[in-house]
Amino acid sequence: MTYVALSRDAQPMPNASALVRLTALAIFLLATGAAAAAQDRPLPGEFAEVCRVGGMDAPEWAFFDVSSVGFDAAGNLHILDADAGQIVVMDSQCDLVRTVSRKGEGPGELNMPFMLAVWRDGRTAVMDVGQAAYQVFAPDGKFERFVSMGSDRNPMAGVGGMSVAVRAEPAGDGLIAQGMPSRMHMIFETMAGLLGGDSSEERVDDRGLERIDLAGETVSAAPVLQGWRPALDVEEGEIDIEDPMSIMESMMNAQVGFEPGFHWDLLPDGSVVWSDSTAFAIKFSGPGGSVGDVVERPYEPEPVTASIRRRTIEEGLAGLEGEDDEALFAEMEEMGGGMFSGINATMRRAIEDMRFHNEVPVVRGLKATWDGGVWVRRRGSEPSDDEGPIDVFTPDRAYAGTLDGERAEMPAAFGPDGLVAYWELGEFDVPTMVLKRLPEGIR
Repeated sequence: MTYVALSRDAQPMPNASALVRLTALAIFLLATGAAAAAQDRPLPGEFAEVCRVGGMDAPEWAFFDVSSVGFDAAGNLHILDADAGQIVVMDSQCDLVRTVSRKGEGPGELNMPFMLAVWRDGRTAVMDVGQAAYQVFAPDGKFERFVSMGSDRNPMAGVGGMSVAVRAEPAGDGLIAQGMPSRMHMIFETMAGLLGGDSSEERVDDRGLERIDLAGETVSAAPVLQGWRPALDVEEGEIDIEDPMSIMESMMNAQVGFEPGFHWDLLPDGSVVWSDSTAFAIKFSGPGGSVGDVVERPYEPEPVTASIRRRTIEEGLAGLEGEDDEALFAEMEEMGGGMFSGINATMRRAIEDMRFHNEVPVVRGLKATWDGGVWVRRRGSEPSDDEGPIDVFTPDRAYAGTLDGERAEMPAAFGPDGLVAYWELGEFDVPTMVLKRLPEGIR
């Protein structure tokens, strides 16, 4: 028998059998470790109902459409009733507190209200496209001021100054807004030029945020942050402003299948929580826009294969050929006097020629709670399914668990003391507003 002397620091070499066993063990540990990391911690998705109002038997003030809503610190819910041109304010027991404003064209009257923002002290701001202004109301509902969206010499100031989404600063007096798609901005600028109006100031696009200052007679906007936009070869094409079909075709051709969304919300200290990529990477940015923390979960984006592209196009065409769409097109054709005769063909062509991002994004929605927690909606089982599970993170950014996507809905608004607001559609799609209360730990 031969003995080999080993130094004090040397280790004996394992034989081939031991190497195989060690390799298998390492692979097993990696696989089970990844699976354990990706395993969801189930959370109960049934929350205690506080009250509800709306539906077919609702009082007159509660016949509102699904629209912008927001809580104040007193637990009152403010609901924008666009058709009635008013804001409905109800308390945490679903009793009416007051209605604010009315339909009209004067200061303090709402002409074409598009979006509502609610400050924690009860003040509200309404984006009124019809009046090309933000209208601001005091906590008691009294009209405070009228802030123009743009120059009086810009006839497109109302639509040109619109934002995709608006939030009131939790600890300030301004608004944080997501810009509009650059293609839409270009169209409105061209139309304003043809009408002899002024151009509007440079603004962020739909993957950026800006702070809107309402202190003056006209809004002023300053960039906050700019999200990532995937680099794709997009043909701009020619747009004939006098041809509505040309405009529609341009807008539809700009759409990209499975392009990662830009999702965001504001935290109580005014910082921004947001997502802009295909991965599960939730970013937190301070007032300067620089990224601080990033919260991740081990869910990888799925590659977009030829099969997924084909199935997505087929689903789009099937939806276009539905009876509801045919009825809608017939109604539009009658109202437009023939102007929309080519709309179906244009939409079909855009679907058939759709371009795709190379990955299916994981994140499909995001909201911040009143206390600073974050709820993140993931994709469902199918690539086009936006109603997947909801991952819940506490205010200290720890993972609390996951709500089942089939049973849990993302609230329309989060309020104090665990209050949340949900829209429910009943008979004939008549909406009901439902207030519930979240348990401790997921607020």
